[in-house]
Amino acid sequence: MEPISVTALSFTEYAMSGQRGRISIVSDQRRIYLSSEQWVAGFYNPVRDAMRRAANSPDPAAELEKAVVAAHEHGRSGQARAFEEVREGFVPWLRSTRATGVPTGAARWQAGDLVLRVRPHLGLIAPDGSRAAVMVYVKEAPLTQEAANVALRVMQQTIADVLPGATPLVLDARRGRAFRMSRRTNLAKLDALIAAEAAGYVVHWRMSA
Repeated sequence: MEPISVTALSFTEYAMSGQRGRISIVSDQRRIYLSSEQWVAGFYNPVRDAMRRAANSPDPAAELEKAVVAAHEHGRSGQARAFEEVREGFVPWLRSTRATGVPTGAARWQAGDLVLRVRPHLGLIAPDGSRAAVMVYVKEAPLTQEAANVALRVMQQTIADVLPGATPLVLDARRGRAFRMSRRTNLAKLDALIAAEAAGYVVHWRMSA
């Protein structure tokens, strides 16, 4: 069988869900990935694009406001409210970093029959020259450190390809909270967890076919 390919963030959302919700999450993701209709997959794309523009804008709030206004005028149900919540969390966080945007690359990371596409939504460089590769989580449910660790570990192992020397971050944009890997994290246990979750994702994907 061909490997299954999804984004690292989709896999993270699977890993953070409870056992009961996992089959429905994978079924929804499978429908989105296999859909020929662009709008199905693009609900959050306009606000993510606005965040990238904001990182290099003298007025970051204005970039997010444009996305909110467009969602009110032409968006789908719930899109404007979601974008407003992202704006309220993201803009203060971005300003607090005093960072500007830098380009990021893309990588692939594989565990068994699951291939994760890794491309940070934002690359940032701080005034002191330090860099961060930021994966942006925008969903309504709050992100947890445990779930963020999944994405952080995958980014750790691909950082040389996506933004060499950068610190991986996962940003819960609605709440303006950035997660980073704790030095106390047991990486061996985390790697075992990710391998098990990857195997489970493949099973759920194929069951939902």
